[in-house]
Amino acid sequence: MEMPQNVIDLIQQQHLAFVSTSTTNGMPNVSPKGSISVVDKSKLIFAEIASPHTISNLKSNPNVSLYVLDRENNKGVQIKGKATLMDKGPVFENIAKALKEKMPHLPPANYAVLIDVAEIFPYRL
Repeated sequence: MEMPQNVIDLIQQQHLAFVSTSTTNGMPNVSPKGSISVVDKSKLIFAEIASPHTISNLKSNPNVSLYVLDRENNKGVQIKGKATLMDKGPVFENIAKALKEKMPHLPPANYAVLIDVAEIFPYRL
């Protein structure tokens, strides 16, 4: 599913998403991701650096939901999709490099998490 430009703009302005995953039996987990970025109109990506529950969940259940919020203007968007984990290759290398350049104080990336957008639920956009 293609994201409209106002959703892309919100993600690029905020750079923070709260990512929700769950185990195969439905136990939820949520984790903030400050490296969320737009790959193209139907894909998002973030670097995973210290979220063992997120990765464990995604290995057994690739369904993911994320929320990006602009608190100042009281608007946001929930996005649902399927995640693909990558720990090698050009996509992983690019996100690991970008993370190191933007936030050198953080540990290195363990995975790049690529999300294929399936549903979009805007709030006041």
